[in-house]
Parts: sequence; C-alpha cells; structure tokens
Amino acid sequence: MSHRHACDAGHYWNCEGTALRPLMGDTEPSVCMCIRHRVPLEVGDHSECSIELLACPEHREEQRRRMEEASESETNIPEGWEPLFRPRTEAENRKFEEEHRFMEEVVYAGLENINTGFDARGIFHFSPTDFGKVIDRCELLKVHPNGIEVFATDGGFIECVFAMDDGSPVDDFEWARRLVKRYISIPHITMSASFSVPDSVLKSSGPSTDPSQVVTSPEEPNAEDAQAK
Repeated sequence: MSHRHACDAGHYWNCEGTALRPLMGDTEPSVCMCIRHRVPLEVGDHSECSIELLACPEHREEQRRRMEEASESETNIPEGWEPLFRPRTEAENRKFEEEHRFMEEVVYAGLENINTGFDARGIFHFSPTDFGKVIDRCELLKVHPNGIEVFATDGGFIECVFAMDDGSPVDDFEWARRLVKRYISIPHITMSASFSVPDSVLKSSGPSTDPSQVVTSPEEPNAEDAQAK
C-alpha cells in the first residue's frame, strides 16, 4: 500500500512508505508519518488526512538548487521593495516592544506557551483550545491576527493561513475560529500568529489590564454622575 505526497513542482507522487527529506537534514530515507494520527502512513486509512509537501525524487535536486540560489541572493532586494527590508526606526522598535509586551501580559495572560524551543524565542505557541481563547480576547480588544501558523509539537511546520485565503475580510475573526475548529480534536498541534495592535488599545490599556475589563473608548458620564460631581 502506498500514499501520496505533494511535490512543490506542482504534482502528486506515490510513496511506498519512506522518503528522503534533505531539507530536514536527512541523508537516509525516513518513515512517512501522519501528522494527525502520529503513526506511519502505511498503518491505517489516512485518505482524509493532510498530505505532506515533499519534493519527488525527480525534482529533489532542482529544489535543492533553488534553495541554494535563494540563499545566495537573499541580500539582493528587488527594486521598490527597499522599505520592507530597511531597519526599524527607534520609534518603530518601541512600538514593537509595546505590542509584544501587551500581547504577552494581556492577551496571553494565564495561557501556556508550548514553544519548547522549536521556534524562535519570544514567539508564543498555544494548543488549539488556548489559541481559541486568544482569538476571543483579540476580538474583544480589536486586535487582529495577520496570519496564523500551525505546527506539530515536535516543530514540524504544517501550514500558514491568512484571512484572504477563504475570502474573509481582514477585520473578521471567524476565519481564525474555523482554523481552530479544524485542529481542535487533533493531538500534538500548536498554533501561533502575528497580530496588529491598534495604537488606541496600547494607549488606553496598560500591560497588566485584564482583557475582560479593557475599554477601547471612554464612556460619557450619565446625568446623575455629573450632578454628583
């Protein structure tokens, strides 16, 4: 019995149970595992499970060559893209640090960071259940996820999803909840995201604020309060 992989050259190919993964540092073929069930793909029915993106033997050398060329030319910035690669200003660095502190101390408060070192330090990863709580808090605070990355807990990358992938508006949160629902019953999954934090939220909410108590626009006092003053 064989299973399929998706080649980045744009086709599927059949595998007999083991495959070479040179981009992972392998020099010998390794067993193909189902990310969802954590068993070899040759054990059981995995026709409804995710398909691993892996270069086929015919295109493996071409993939390696493209990776080397990309590495050699990574400092060559395309014309017109310079602003994307320029160093952040001091003001931008301060805002970045404020956003990071706000997310850690407000949005992520009380939730377990399960980044065990497979991703860069400072990037928070959560179980799908906890990530659902992150999304609920973000909606309350009007903090929007830019893109969501899904990993296996051993560090294996699964996918990156954006609102635009299913046509959702960027200020909608349901696309993120649909992604959480897709992985909620799958073990050994982590979810992480980058977020856009409005300036108004940073100004109106200190880092220690309980997300359930955040007020993004001050309310007018009622008549009785005004008279009492």
